[in-house]
Amino acid sequence: MRVEIPGPRADSTIAAALFDFDETIIDLEAEHVAASVALCRERGADFEQLPDSIRRASGTRIIDELRLMREHFGWPESGEKLLVRRQQLFDEICRTAALEPMPGVREVVESLHARGIPLAITTSAVRGAIEIVLDRIALRDAFTLIVDGGDVQRGKPDPECFLFTARKLGVPPERCIVFEDSAVGVLAAKRAGMFCIAVRNPAAQTRQDLSAADVVADSFRSFLR
Repeated sequence: MRVEIPGPRADSTIAAALFDFDETIIDLEAEHVAASVALCRERGADFEQLPDSIRRASGTRIIDELRLMREHFGWPESGEKLLVRRQQLFDEICRTAALEPMPGVREVVESLHARGIPLAITTSAVRGAIEIVLDRIALRDAFTLIVDGGDVQRGKPDPECFLFTARKLGVPPERCIVFEDSAVGVLAAKRAGMFCIAVRNPAAQTRQDLSAADVVADSFRSFLR
């Protein structure tokens, strides 16, 4: 089986491949919703009473989502304290959930890794959860670097996270290829000057506008030959 990555660049000019995590590497939407529901329930609030802009947000940093929830419900705790508890709930759910990478992800990741292309996770998610999930799906060793929402000041669609990743890897942005699933992630990658492949998550709660990407694919399986 061969893996062919579309785009104007030959493999020899790709200096690094950057992957979003949630809904790109693995679909964790249900687990994230369950953690937020549980956090609300502990505080006597109803997650379903949140506006769609919060409940159905994609690509948003967890700390930013919690800030909006805190403002909406008037919770007295700090965002940092809420983040710690939200992460505990999410980690507990992920430790027992049946986790599988998105179709074709394993083959693409392993192929790029075998070619010696540095791989990074660049995500709004939290590093501890990423480590747990990557270990469970046996892909942790393929990634050189993990950049999470706490490493930057501004979340996607700001390009800061992707530019930070490129600097950490020591590669120019124009030689990076990005795999994303969300509209804000695609915009961040393009604003960083990177080639972006959007891979649609068919199970996403909200259909994403991925038109700004260089390539849009229905699945990572599209790259398998």
